[in-house]
Amino acid sequence: MHVELAWVEAGRVVLRTVEVPADASVGDALAALGEPLAGTLRTRIDDGRLAVAVYGRPRSMGSRLRDGDRIELVGELVVDPKTARRLRVQQRRDEGADPRWKRR
Repeated sequence: MHVELAWVEAGRVVLRTVEVPADASVGDALAALGEPLAGTLRTRIDDGRLAVAVYGRPRSMGSRLRDGDRIELVGELVVDPKTARRLRVQQRRDEGADPRWKRR
């Protein structure tokens, strides 16, 4: 079966698809990335810099996967998503990106 792994590296989202046997775990999918990448990511997970989720739901390394699952290796949020959106909108308003956003 095929599963996808996603994580952020150097400010960019990295997506990798790997093939794993039926009834594989998150740990098996991580190992399928090969070394040294799998070791680096596992170290980040073990020391708490990354957490594991499948489609946004927290999972453990032993969680079983289904064909087509997306494993997300996520770090801590730097900015609350609502705050980040508000700041982006304000920046666009200040730049005059869309005339509908002008304050009256």
